Amino acid sequence: MIEKIYELLEDAERIVIMGIGNELRRDDAAGVIVAKKLSSHKMPENIKIIECGETPENFLSPIEKFKPTHVILIDAIEMGAQPGSIAILAKESVIDYPTISTHRPSPHILISYIEEIIGAKVIIIGIQPKNINFGEGLTQEVKNSVEILVNILKDVLEAKNAP
Repeated sequence: MIEKIYELLEDAERIVIMGIGNELRRDDAAGVIVAKKLSSHKMPENIKIIECGETPENFLSPIEKFKPTHVILIDAIEMGAQPGSIAILAKESVIDYPTISTHRPSPHILISYIEEIIGAKVIIIGIQPKNINFGEGLTQEVKNSVEILVNILKDVLEAKNAP
């Protein structure tokens, strides 16, 4: 996975990471928690991390002003995989999923806007949830995956911006 992320970010100049999800629906919070954990590390000025919660569409204007070349969407996505599985998904495959998490608008509309209006390449990273019932706290499988993904992204972004 780390090699694939390097490859997808090869020509990246400005990167936005959008952590998406509902913190009151257990594993649905995975994307937001990844963003929070990444925000606790000093990032270069060409990387913007946004904790979008359930309303990623509310952040499109600030993203547009930032002028990213790449946008990484991180969300809990029902993929029919083992809980905690992490996958890089093609935008076409997201259409087959009922939704990215529990929010609106449809992921296809969000991705299309980012690509067509903002002009950025979109990378979708999904984490398979185990439990999205009401409640707080991630299941252990998803918590482990969040830590792994944070470390991968931190390493890739630091390497990408190393002199």
